[in-house]
Amino acid sequence: MEDEKFDIKAEYNKLKHKLPKFDDLDGEFELSAANIKDNNFLIRNIRRRLNDKVIFYCRIIEGLLYPNQSSFIGMVEVKAFNEQEKQKISKLYKKLMEYERESLNIDVNPDEKKDAEFINNLFKEWKKFKEEMITISKKMKDAWHLEEKEEKDVYFG
Repeated sequence: MEDEKFDIKAEYNKLKHKLPKFDDLDGEFELSAANIKDNNFLIRNIRRRLNDKVIFYCRIIEGLLYPNQSSFIGMVEVKAFNEQEKQKISKLYKKLMEYERESLNIDVNPDEKKDAEFINNLFKEWKKFKEEMITISKKMKDAWHLEEKEEKDVYFG
């Protein structure tokens, strides 16, 4: 097997659990780019790949909900969100953290069936999570334009 290239899509399609279509999952979580070289613990590695993206989103959100006073980036971007938006972001954060902690529990007590359930459940909600993150990231980007405008409006004379 060392000389052959590992075909993750073919191996994925052999898994005994009912899972989302490989191409759909790959498009969102870049499974084919993952460093998975064999089918040992394939479903576990796929769950971990999904969880990596959950963790990535959580870290972005944490910077908004709990900004570090010494972080210029956080201080600029957090000003773009009102309290109602922060509450909505907090709800998203809690949902994502539930998935992150579920993945941790599965790592502590490995179970292929639970891996499959995690993948299916997260993928069902992913589109909604992604739409919320698109809104959040756009507002974070726009915060930098607001900062420029505020600087221009400051009068020093």
